[in-house]
Amino acid sequence: MSNVATKPGGLCAAVEPAEALLALYRQPPLDKLKAPAFGQPDEPTLAASALLDRDFLSEQLACYGRSHGDDADYLAAASVWSKYHFSNVAIPSLVANLLLGYALPIGINELRLALGDKGQTTRIWLPHGGVKLNAEPPARFSTLFDDHCAPLIEALVAVSGLSAKVFWNNLGQYVEFVGKACSQHPEFAGAGEPLLDYLATKTLPDGRRNPLYQPVRYLELGGDKPTRVRRLCCIRYRLPGEPLCGGCPLKPENRPAKRRRK
Repeated sequence: MSNVATKPGGLCAAVEPAEALLALYRQPPLDKLKAPAFGQPDEPTLAASALLDRDFLSEQLACYGRSHGDDADYLAAASVWSKYHFSNVAIPSLVANLLLGYALPIGINELRLALGDKGQTTRIWLPHGGVKLNAEPPARFSTLFDDHCAPLIEALVAVSGLSAKVFWNNLGQYVEFVGKACSQHPEFAGAGEPLLDYLATKTLPDGRRNPLYQPVRYLELGGDKPTRVRRLCCIRYRLPGEPLCGGCPLKPENRPAKRRRK
């Protein structure tokens, strides 16, 4: 299937951004992840904007929950469902942003989603390879965080009752992963710093609290190197048969030892 897509107005989009992004997915650290797809879908897809219909979103979350049993915890199902979605949307978007200098068309009204048999997002389909970035941080991240994730998290909170902080932290762990990976990439050293600086900013320029502020912490817990620990638990463990995540703050080994009283 060709990666050439048609931009609004009938002009043929350059293939270079899409091909460059797919090339990055053929090498570490992205080679174990599913790459996005470009152009006309060759599989059943759903408009991402459909997830803002709260009745429909509730059905998707219930479908995912039932895959873990009829009595599965609905809040935990909503949280884990969001992790599938955010990883598929945020990782390629931020990699293209930081390493290629391109903004992918990931607005909630632009992309389409391939769904798994449990109702979870398994891959995104993009109409074209994006446009050259012309904004500086934090505006360069606004399409992903403000236009896509914020309204979806608002809908997830409304239908599930789970705290928005959990959903933002689910997103934040992938955002931080991308920032670190891009900064350490052998061909793009330091490229993730604008994103890591965003995560270290408590208050945004417009005065809003940054919901992605410090989503993970690196704690000195006695090992050879600091341990990466999420700020909040994603409550996946409340689903049948699911253990605590490796970086879960609830794991005893991820808690700093309390200072002994003399």
